[in-house]
Parts: sequence; structure tokens; C-alpha cells
Amino acid sequence: MELVGITRKLGQLSRGDIDRVLRVGVSARDMQSDTDTPFAAMFRSGDRSFNPRTAGQNEYWEAIQRSDLTFAFGPAGTGKTFIAVVCAVQMFQQGKFDRIILVRPVVEAGESLGFLPGDVREKVDPYFRPLYDALMKMIPGDRLRKLLDRQIIEIAPLAYMRGRTLDNAFLIMDEAQNTTAGQMKMFLTR
Repeated sequence: MELVGITRKLGQLSRGDIDRVLRVGVSARDMQSDTDTPFAAMFRSGDRSFNPRTAGQNEYWEAIQRSDLTFAFGPAGTGKTFIAVVCAVQMFQQGKFDRIILVRPVVEAGESLGFLPGDVREKVDPYFRPLYDALMKMIPGDRLRKLLDRQIIEIAPLAYMRGRTLDNAFLIMDEAQNTTAGQMKMFLTR
């Protein structure tokens, strides 16, 4: 939330502003479980409901609900991707958006995979596994497959976003820290 305040005050965000906020780190409040603090269910799908588990997750959920543009950062495993996907599915089902577009830069985690056989989809799908996993927790398999086939839900490499116009779509960029400034600008202008 501090980055939003800086942006509102100065009208822009510098690399130094981001570095200062990141150096402070994630507070203990964001990391500890708040099982004794009741949060409203974020989303219900069939017999499942998805609730924030920490105050930080609840704050993130509320920020997505009230803002056109939301940034999240934090340690791995704190629910950043999952909460964004839950919010996207909920807002799509409420008719607030016509499509869900999930993008991710395709970068390797320090190791080289070498040559991979298959078409483009087969080559990049392993990078998108966290996004598919989150979607599968909320949308039954057959329905998800239909939405993906009809490109109502689309999962694509960031490089494929160049030149596209995406009207009335909920966009999620996962792993944004792995983008260049040019890639980020391209994504934000879609």
C-alpha cells in the first residue's frame, strides 16, 4: 500500500521508491495466520469457499476489489497469484469482465531446460502451471477446458501481448519482477 501512497503523492514511482519499500520487507502482520480474525469469504464455488488467511491477504483482496491497477509483492507462497486468480474468476462470474487474461514472462529459474520438443503451447505450459493450478481449484475441469478453448480465459507468455487490445478483460501478470521496464510498459498500456 505504501507504493500506492507514493504514486498518489508524487504522480510517479521511481526505482529508488520501490527499492526502499522492498528493503523494509514484509511485516510480521502479513506473514502470521489470523485464524482468530474472521474475514469474509472472498469467493464461493460449489461447496468450496476461499478466504484470506492473513491480514495482508485480506488487504490485497480489498485493494483488487477497489482499484483498477494493483501491485502485490511478498515472499513466495504468500498467495499473491492465487488471490488475484480468485478475484478474477469471481468478477468474471459476476459479469464485471468478459475475459480473464493471465500472462507471465517465460524465464527459467537459473537452470537451462535445453531443447524441448512440441509446439509453442507444449513448450511454455510448464511455466504456467501455478496459474492452471489456481484456476482448477475454482472452476470444474470440463468448464475450465471450455473457457480455455473459447479463449474466454487465456494464459499466454508476456511476449504475446504486444500489439493487442484487450477490452473489458481482467489481466493478471504473474512474476512481474522478471520483466524489463519496456515489457512492463507494454503490458500496462494494453
